[in-house]
Amino acid sequence: MDSGLQKPNSTDRVVELRLPSKLGYERVAMDTASSIATRMGFKNDRVESLKTAVGEAVTNAIEHGNQHDAAMKVIVMLLVQDGELVVSVADQGRKTLTEDCTTRTPRIAEVMEKADKGGWGIWLIRELMDEVEFGVTPNGGNQIRMVIHLER
Repeated sequence: MDSGLQKPNSTDRVVELRLPSKLGYERVAMDTASSIATRMGFKNDRVESLKTAVGEAVTNAIEHGNQHDAAMKVIVMLLVQDGELVVSVADQGRKTLTEDCTTRTPRIAEVMEKADKGGWGIWLIRELMDEVEFGVTPNGGNQIRMVIHLER
């Protein structure tokens, strides 16, 4: 995967969001992705899958990557391409995801023992999107690239 956010070419349509690392702003990204996908003709169930995946990715960037530091931004780039929507979410944090975090399937017993019941986000993103890649931005933050195809 490229070490930075994917750069659009002249035929792509791009929307870029720079969000503060405060919970609640994930809704802005979810609503934007939903609006774009609806305009592209995605069916409602696919739009809902997209919203969930984007919400999880942005929430992870806020909580884990940027560690709730409101001065750090979460950058969301949505690229409309022929028959697909590509969404990149990048944080500015210094704590990078380990391979174990991005590939492991959570175990119900382990998650239920934790107080916050978190740990399902990356698994959920992988289940809901057609393509998912993890990488590191040039400044050391995390990036997730997700693709959803118009027809599955």
